[in-house]
Amino acid sequence: MSQMTVDISRVDNDRIAAYLASTDRRVMIGFRFTLEVLGIPLPEFAERKPAGRPTPAKLMAQADADSGTIHTYRAEKRGTGPFAPRNR
Repeated sequence: MSQMTVDISRVDNDRIAAYLASTDRRVMIGFRFTLEVLGIPLPEFAERKPAGRPTPAKLMAQADADSGTIHTYRAEKRGTGPFAPRNR
């Protein structure tokens, strides 16, 4: 079998990402399968999302990353930290 050089920049562009986002999910499945079989790294838009619902801790971590502040889910559950009710 002959070897070929593949230009990955043709696969990882905005037009292909927009097309795959608007088509049937089976097209994306075939796209991923083809790249995995050929050993080509998946573009960021084609990577699978983690399975299941995000935990409250993950949601808080995402909110912390967006706002730049540090709050923990456990501290809120315990009633300590910046969101805790004041004891009088």
